[in-house]
Amino acid sequence: MSKLAHECGIVAYFAKNQKDNVIEKTINSLIKLQHRGQDSCGISYVENGEIKRKIALGLIKDNLLNLNLKSNLAIAHTRYATCGNVDIVNAQPYFYKGVALCFNGTIYKISKYKKRLIESQFSFETESDAEVILKWLFLKLKKPSYLWTLNEIGEILNRDFKGSAYSLLVLLNDKIFAYKDFFSFRPLTFIETKTDYILMSEDCEYLNDYIQKIELKAAQGIEINSKGYFLSDFFKINDLKKCVFEVVYFADKKSRVFEVDVKNARIKLGSLLAREDDVEADIVIPVMNSGFWGAFGYAMERNIKLSFAIKNNKNILRTFIEKEPKRNLALNEKYSIIQSKVKGKNVVVVDDSVVRGNTIKKISSLLRKNGAKQIHFRLFSPPIINSCFWGVDIPKKEELLAYNFKSKDNKTIAKELNVDSIKFISRESFCDMFRENQWCHNCFIKNPTIINPQV
Repeated sequence: MSKLAHECGIVAYFAKNQKDNVIEKTINSLIKLQHRGQDSCGISYVENGEIKRKIALGLIKDNLLNLNLKSNLAIAHTRYATCGNVDIVNAQPYFYKGVALCFNGTIYKISKYKKRLIESQFSFETESDAEVILKWLFLKLKKPSYLWTLNEIGEILNRDFKGSAYSLLVLLNDKIFAYKDFFSFRPLTFIETKTDYILMSEDCEYLNDYIQKIELKAAQGIEINSKGYFLSDFFKINDLKKCVFEVVYFADKKSRVFEVDVKNARIKLGSLLAREDDVEADIVIPVMNSGFWGAFGYAMERNIKLSFAIKNNKNILRTFIEKEPKRNLALNEKYSIIQSKVKGKNVVVVDDSVVRGNTIKKISSLLRKNGAKQIHFRLFSPPIINSCFWGVDIPKKEELLAYNFKSKDNKTIAKELNVDSIKFISRESFCDMFRENQWCHNCFIKNPTIINPQV
């Protein structure tokens, strides 16, 4: 794994005019979220009063474009598999007994829920969290799905899955429910336009002509039906755990997530990093695309020329969403150096984070071969020293570069990576932007707080 990995992207559309077809718009919006996963994709929709589904392995553009389908409401999903195999059975939306469900996140200690469901005579077809969530709702509600209500489901989710991270969509034959987790780990945005009600993992600045946008809050749900939309708060939460890497890395640069402008936040992080640095350099080089706006902020703060000396092969998608050994092959093919920009120069290379260090090693090797005089790496997030329990696919902590060097200074890390120096943004500066009572910092902390849900 060269970068951090996320889990999924989800989309829902509900046309205000029941004669309108939302299938094409749903798929186009899902394509905007392809950076969140490329293992599989799918859409569920209502046709003649029945929920139907189309799922496939691979990219959205290769599988879901030009569908000859018609529906005024639909939900859709693009998957990165943090659990379960990459096969068609695990593709979402998951469908069971007339209900479809899309899920982005992770169920903490999922085996407890599976054990309880098996004891209640449920069996499992997939390895996905979506199946566990949906069957848990059937276990608890004990009535036909057409009688399910927004508040009943919300109360079950926020009581029984308090320690889990998710945003999820539920499609019934005449309505859509959507929910955010208890601590707001995962983002979800509601958008109203003149013609539609929309839900997306992130807005990607995709819809400019809108009536309103609402970022769903922790422990909040929304129902969309033919009469309109209805928001409901299940609990009042003060201590949030919004995932900082949604802003630092996962989200599209054009998005707003957790009411934060992603591009501007990355520029500010780069600027804060630069204020803590005094290394002499001729140029600042961004690692494209993840480090671009941080490098921009760094270069502007220190008045050093920004140079696009690292070429990124656009045909290679984000390497975090490839599996081994494809990930290593993709990393080898992803980067190349423009020699004339780096030969004989002291360079600062800026990226968002370091996981195992594979990307830094590859880039530093290429820079050396192309004549760079000195190589200084700068990261605009603190060292990652812990795994994540809430849906970010971070390796075991023993595989993390910063964990293995946590008792060493940055000079030792730099030597390991074959660079002249390495520096991370300080926790103090990072926390000034992302306060710990509002954001999850557990991957930066030696002994993270674990939430133990009651099952």
